[in-house]
Amino acid sequence: MGEIVKNVIYLNNLKGQLSERVYSKFAGQVRGALLDLYFGGILDSPIHLSGNSAQIDSFMKTLNAEKGYMDSYIRNGLNDSSTLSSRTDLMRAIEKFEKDTGLRWPFKN
Repeated sequence: MGEIVKNVIYLNNLKGQLSERVYSKFAGQVRGALLDLYFGGILDSPIHLSGNSAQIDSFMKTLNAEKGYMDSYIRNGLNDSSTLSSRTDLMRAIEKFEKDTGLRWPFKN
């Protein structure tokens, strides 16, 4: 028997077809994945990413950039140069994600 996939995250909204309700679900899934990644170091629940390879790569890079920014913020504080650098990396990753997928990143710092 195969692994049960609890979440399917749809990353392709380039034509603007996803409703606000579907976007709200996407935002919740991203928050959950980020919390799993932050507290457990891995994505705890099985997820399936639906999109092309560029969209999936962009999603994972943005998720990791978000974690990197949070780690730096907690370790060094908000005004530290490494935190500001990781924030810049995060903003670039978010910009690329939004361009690749047509979706807004659920939270911006």
